[in-house]
Amino acid sequence: MRQEWYGNDRDLVKWGALVHLAEREQVQAVIQVAMCRPDGEMPQLQTSRGRVRPPEAVAAHFRDLKDIRRLGEVTGLSIEVLREPFSDRRRYFSRVVDRVRVPRETPLVLFLDPDIGVVAEQPGPEHVSSEEVATLFEALQPGDLLVCYQHGRRHKDWRGQARRAFANAPGLPSFDVEVLTSERARDVLMLAVRKPQ
Repeated sequence: MRQEWYGNDRDLVKWGALVHLAEREQVQAVIQVAMCRPDGEMPQLQTSRGRVRPPEAVAAHFRDLKDIRRLGEVTGLSIEVLREPFSDRRRYFSRVVDRVRVPRETPLVLFLDPDIGVVAEQPGPEHVSSEEVATLFEALQPGDLLVCYQHGRRHKDWRGQARRAFANAPGLPSFDVEVLTSERARDVLMLAVRKPQ
């Protein structure tokens, strides 16, 4: 995820779905796998005295992924953001697996937040692959939820293709995959599945 896109209607749908699932399934913790990549340049301002860069405090205020913890405070959820830079895929997802395998007594929501979403194979830096979904699902404890963000694509069946790429990941109970959408952001799907007890 690129922080420059944080805080729009898509985030309202993402976090609305996550808080809903956590409340409905009585889960107290969310781990966001942010898959952080470098942001683009902050847009410069054109003034009557020339071009200027906005103060860094502005970007820090509006684009701080850690700020999601405030949502945790008002909802009673423990929200952890894995902000490690996303570069070496194997090492990155290995660290996520290590994190979710830490012994605990309560279930959690593991939220995969790539820029675009899930693909069956040949993922770019903006995707998570079906194989990675399977690896993470296998690492979860019974009762945990795996949720993945999916952004719209430029073809007619993008919703079905994304659901299949997620649901057909080895080891997932494909018939139990839930799709959450909103009229507010029609180009967003949230794909969710709970690991059976």
